[in-house]
Amino acid sequence: MSVLKVKIIKLLSKNDLRKQCPLKWHENIPPETGISLGVADVDFEGPEGINEYIKSRLDDSFSFYQGQKGMDYAFNSIENYFDSKSIKVDKNNLQVIPGTMLGIYAAMKWASRREGKVICVGPIYEPIHRHATDNGNPIDWVNLENNKFDIDTLNNSVDNQTKMIAICNPTNPIGYIYSSSDLKGLRDIIIDNNLVCFSDELYEPLVFNQPQTSVLSIEGLKERSICLYGFSKAYGLAGYRSGFIHAGDDLIEEIRGITNSILVSPSPLSSIVCDFALSNEFSKRWVGEFRELMKSNTEIASKYFREAGHDCQTPDSCFFVFPDIGVDDAVFVPKLLENKGIQVVEGSHFGPTGVNHIRVNCATSKERLIEGIDLIITELRKRN
Repeated sequence: MSVLKVKIIKLLSKNDLRKQCPLKWHENIPPETGISLGVADVDFEGPEGINEYIKSRLDDSFSFYQGQKGMDYAFNSIENYFDSKSIKVDKNNLQVIPGTMLGIYAAMKWASRREGKVICVGPIYEPIHRHATDNGNPIDWVNLENNKFDIDTLNNSVDNQTKMIAICNPTNPIGYIYSSSDLKGLRDIIIDNNLVCFSDELYEPLVFNQPQTSVLSIEGLKERSICLYGFSKAYGLAGYRSGFIHAGDDLIEEIRGITNSILVSPSPLSSIVCDFALSNEFSKRWVGEFRELMKSNTEIASKYFREAGHDCQTPDSCFFVFPDIGVDDAVFVPKLLENKGIQVVEGSHFGPTGVNHIRVNCATSKERLIEGIDLIITELRKRN
């Protein structure tokens, strides 16, 4: 007898999204006809039970500064989560943070205290290279050509001024997943040149067809890395601001010092949300269902763009597609919003290989996504 699979992800209406998701569904998007496929937030209600779980934890008093690392129950959930992936982590290498943006800042602030350059493997999430630049770090670019990581190109780009190599794994915006071979090659470069690896692994729960290989699973690289994790994307909990950093023994105290110079100590809410996301069974089901939906949506979206004549690879993870639109993205994106009411993100935000591309956020219903893509393609036909 077959078992009925009950869908637990709930799509929000446009009106509800305007109230609850104002960064993504901002006031410049037309109320009736507009669609936001821009900011990396989701159009779905997050896992049920989060508010009740938070309330149950608030019976404790948090009137005073808490531990500077975070709460022990968050660390227990993190350790159990990585145990399930056969990765051993120690709570002394962990730092709870209110979302991964602070982790990006802390890593690049760490880099700014050492003379030299940061290599960004692009395309890469815009705040990574922006925070690097804002903190005074010169940037060199190595590109994922044709959705492939070339270890020789990276090796040839390293010189005596290089101090850090930054990656997204999986990669926002193209959904590339670094293989074990990729990361072992990266490790050898890191060790041979006495460098540090920065890895944003925020989207690791949204890998579609194969397990993600984490930087933390590679012996010799784990100890020389600063890795970020969070619950804004795959867990649908962006507004609760929760994430964590894992850094090697020689890195964690300085990273913690940078974060605590801003926070003093993280809010217990960040630890509570972390605990819920990683340990609650409903949260785990939500992530699993969301992953399957995003696999389907990104397949549909990439096919639509290819059939319209635009190069667009089907991603292996995340919830974006990154089509080559063949026109200046910095000109096209504001015109698309003005003429069609559709918001996307300029590809050039993600580095040199993003020029003439757009990032399309597929974290919505199939119907809303297809409607938005149809309008994008209609606007492109006027310009090609």
